[in-house]
Parts: sequence; C-alpha cells; structure tokens
Amino acid sequence: MRSVLSAGSVLSALLAAGIARAELAATFESGGAKDTRADRLPALLVKAGEAPTPFLAPGEFGVTWTGKLVLTERLRLVFSFEGEGKATLTIGGKEVLTEEGVFGTAASKSTRLNRGEHDIAITYRSKPDGSGRFRLFWEERGFPRQSVPPTVFKAEVPADPARHGRLLFAENHCSKCHIGASGMEELSEFGPILMATGSRLQEEWVAAWLANPASFRPDTRMPDLIDESTPAGKQQAADLAAWLMTQKIGEVPPAPDKALAQKGGEHFHRLGCAACHSVPGGPADPARLSLSDVGFKFQHGALAGFLKKPDAWYAHIGMPDFALSDAEANEIAAYLLEATANSARNPSAFPKGDPAKGMEIATALNCAACHAGTGIQNTTLSGTDTIFAKDWSAGGCVSGKPGPKVPKFALTDAEREALIAFSKKGSAPLTRHVAAESAAAKLQSMRCTSCHSMDGHASLLDSVHLETKDLVAHVQGEHNKVDQTRPHLTFAGEMLHASYLESIINGAATPRPRPWLDMRMPAFHSRAASLANGLARLHGVEPGKPEAPAPDAALAEIGKKLAGSEGFGCTTCHGVGDMKATAAFEVEGINFALAHQRLRKEWFIRWMDNPASITPSTKMPRYSEDGQSQRPELEGDALKQYEAIWNYLQKP
Repeated sequence: MRSVLSAGSVLSALLAAGIARAELAATFESGGAKDTRADRLPALLVKAGEAPTPFLAPGEFGVTWTGKLVLTERLRLVFSFEGEGKATLTIGGKEVLTEEGVFGTAASKSTRLNRGEHDIAITYRSKPDGSGRFRLFWEERGFPRQSVPPTVFKAEVPADPARHGRLLFAENHCSKCHIGASGMEELSEFGPILMATGSRLQEEWVAAWLANPASFRPDTRMPDLIDESTPAGKQQAADLAAWLMTQKIGEVPPAPDKALAQKGGEHFHRLGCAACHSVPGGPADPARLSLSDVGFKFQHGALAGFLKKPDAWYAHIGMPDFALSDAEANEIAAYLLEATANSARNPSAFPKGDPAKGMEIATALNCAACHAGTGIQNTTLSGTDTIFAKDWSAGGCVSGKPGPKVPKFALTDAEREALIAFSKKGSAPLTRHVAAESAAAKLQSMRCTSCHSMDGHASLLDSVHLETKDLVAHVQGEHNKVDQTRPHLTFAGEMLHASYLESIINGAATPRPRPWLDMRMPAFHSRAASLANGLARLHGVEPGKPEAPAPDAALAEIGKKLAGSEGFGCTTCHGVGDMKATAAFEVEGINFALAHQRLRKEWFIRWMDNPASITPSTKMPRYSEDGQSQRPELEGDALKQYEAIWNYLQKP
C-alpha cells in the first residue's frame, strides 16, 4: 500500500510538472472548413446557435485534441467522459474509451501507463443542432474521479496569426471607423471618455501624447494621427490639447501632502503594484508599464481621484479598481508623484493652441469614433465589408505605408502580418463571440498571471515583488507577516460557481474570502460577467450559481462532527459564520459560511481528498489514503465522509 505522502506526491508532481506550455492542439471542422487552436485542456461548452470557434459557422461540428499526456509516475488509470455527443479517447494509438449520447454511464478499463510521454487523441462530435459539451476525467486507486488537470498535457501548436489578428482588429478599434462589424464582444469596447480631460490631465502631456503616443507607451493602441515633425503637426496637437482642456467637470482638488509619500510606498508594495508596473523612478521593464510620466500626465490633485476610480472615464481600462479609501488613494498619489519627480520628461515645445480649431480637428480626425465627447463622428469611411475586400499589405492603416489621412499604429512587424493574415479570412469571424476563447485572451490582456500562478507557472509578482521591499523596510515586523500567497488560476473555472467568480472579479464579494491578504483582489467591472462565463466554459462547465441549500439532516450532523474537534479538526483553522477558528496557525482559513456560495461540489470533493494535488504549497493536510480515512464514521469511507461535510457546509 502506498503511503499518504507518496500518493499525494503523484498528483502534486503532475500539477507542478513544469511543462513549458500546457496545451493541446484542437482541430475543429464544420461544413468542410477546419480551424486549429491551442487549448489548455480537452473541454468545451457550446450552445445551439453558437460558433465553436470564431472561424467556423454555427452548426454541427467535430473537434480532435492531440498532443502528449505527460506522467511523472506509473499509474493505473480509469478514464471517463462528461457531456453529450460522441467521443473517443485514444492513448498510444489504442482506443481506450468510446461513448455516445449522454456521457457518464461508461468508463474505460484500468489502463496502466508508465512514466513519461504518451500520444493522446480525443475526438468529439457535437449534437446535430451544433450544441456540445465535453470534459475528460480520470481516477486511480490513489485518487477519486476528477477532471484531468491541464498541466499533464503538452503539444507544440504553431501560433495562429489570423487568430491573433482578429484580436488586434478589436483592440485597435478598427471597427469604430470602419463600421459594420458586430458580434465579437471586444468590438463593443471604447476608448476613454474625454469630457473631463481638462479636470484630470495636463495640457503639455496631452499635446505630447497626441503628437506621438508610442513614445510614451510602445504598445499603445492609440494611433498617431499627427505628423509632429512639421510645424503644422505641432500646431494641430496644441490646438487639440487646448480644446480638450476646456472639457472640465468639477474642481481639481489640491495636490496630496508630500508627507504622505512614505505611507503610499507601503501600499504600493503591499498591493503588489510591481506585478504590472516597473518601480517608479527605476529602470524600465518591457514586461511592465512604466509610471515615470505620472507627474507629467496628471494634474497632481487629480491623481488620487484616478487611483480611487480608474474606470470612471474609461470603462475598459487595464488598470483595475482596488477599492481604495480616500486616505489610501491620496497616500499612493503622494508616493508616485514624489518617486517620479526627477524622471519627468521635457516635452517638445508646442505653440499656443486654439480650442476652436482643436474641436474642428477632432471632428476631421474622427476622434468621436473611439472617444465620446469629442465632436461629431465622421461616418464617411469605408465599411467593414469594403475593407476586407482590399489587400491590407498594399496600403491603409495596417500596411505601414504613409499616405494622406492614414493613421500610424504602433504595430510590430509580427502584428502587421497577423492582421494581414486575418484580413484574408473575411469579416465573418468578427460576428462570432466565443466565450471560452475570449476568456483565454483576457487572462493575458488583463495580466491575470502577473499576480496569479497558473498551470504550474509562477506569477510575475513572485519574481519581482522583492524590488519594492525597501518601501516597507522601516515597518517593524513587516517581513514576518503571514503567508501572502495568492490563489492560483489553474482550476478557477471548475472550482467556483460562475456567479461567485463574477462577484470576485467585479469587486462585489463580501466578505472577502481571504481578508488576511494585503494584496486584495482588484475589480475589473466591465469584464466581470464575460470573464466568469468564459472561465467556466474553458473547463466545459455550465456557468451558473449554487442551488438552494437542501442538506440531508442526518448527514449534515455527521459532517458537523467530522468538521469539528472530534473529527478532522477543520474548525481549528476555519471559522463558521461568526464563530472564530479555535486555534488557527498564523491566519484562519476561508470561513465555512462562504462554502456554499463559492464552491462547486465536484471541486470540493477533489480538494478534500488531496489538497496538495491542487495547491502543492497548501497547509491543508490530507485526511485519507486510497479512499479510506482514520475516522470510523460511515465505515471510514472517505468520500462518504466528505459528502457528509458537504451537507453540513450547505447550512453550517
């Protein structure tokens, strides 16, 4: 019989296997057309009338996932499916399982697989109406039935330039000028509302930004519409800036007291701001956004207001809402202004601007296409269908070839090639929103993995957080604080109910599940619903909310005993509603009163069986081995005991 340590280490090692890219090649086909993308795991959820990928029309479809199954130890595995349609699993060229109809009534024979890499292929066929759902499960003597984790898959999937180009088309707001495309969710995003510019930003910065956006941010999606190399171009930038300065709402508060800077630096460190921003006043880092122009960009009294509500004038801004108090916002603003005081740039000299001419220029440049409050929109440009009939490499915005009224975008050569590749696919992919693909893209664009580890890969913050440790060096006992590890995202879509995940992303989850963390989860208000829905679909899980509690009274009573000091001692670390944990080490665990609204039952059972297989660094102990625990209740059957605890947690 394997020891608990050995059995636990198997799945823990699989989770943290260190695979460079945990993914499979997913080749979809429908109506004679094919499309291949990289998937983290073999799972999907497509409703009737929805497209399985942006490059295929809705309707009956098939998909084949191929790659390697990587095992760190020899295992005897039983595989099964969830969903409906028709599916076949093949490992090492041998058919392991086929099922048709509603999945879950069959399972494979116990299959011995040695340590190492095994060719794997999963073929799936949707229902005739184009709807489909699929998930792959495995089980073994050492662990109960559970979804196969993404970390055990490996494949070399070539980058798809057309797929990247589709996202670039949306991110660069191409459809705002070339009207006609709709359906892809990202097309509905707009640039900042500029009505309060005069109450927030400095005129010199606005002129310099308009003249050359990429000089401030190389990856900007703001096009360069002005030729700053000419006197006429500088005058246009000055006129636009002068007009935007007339757009004011409210009075600008006084600048924050410089004496608050030290406290603001503490917040900067504790909130993990270095995950997305290079250290103010320090060297630039291409992986993070520079803050060196903060004092030049913002009217100093307006910076705290921006930090307190970043999306007030820009719903789709990348900067999230940390729900800062007035004091925190002022303190961080003071720190940023003080830390960047010596790095302010000297802008090129601009002539005095004329606000009236600036408004005329804003209309001529079609600024209102992306920005509300900037004049009358010019709708005379070619529509989406028209531009897709052209050769984007020969001329226009993507070509990089100068011409009259051709905006200059800060595109790399690879991005230009991606957009040109996408142009050859036609405009139809813009009409199809695929929630799972959109969520996968948002995990990158929203920099989620800057703070959270995922699929066995550490977060960026893990490697850069020490850069700001000097900001709290004066605080006694700061570095003796309790564990500040953030939850990883590997299982997020199948772990949490989509309703709770949405509330977390939206900043509306109360109370906070982990109140001991300094690095509170910030809110991405405009993206909460779509990201939560997409993350569930990435795992083949129906997005939803918990059902009304209906615990079995007898089982719940056993579960209460098992969770208490007489049983597994769960209440030693976990509070239950207003009742505090009895003897938590360092911090309490997540309060049991939140379990029902947060967790999906399937994931709870998986966690209880072997916490370290999900989070290798967890302090949560393992209570069972090979399905048996040391407790006598329910004949020592661990799964039945966990079921009893689950009933208790429905209404603790």
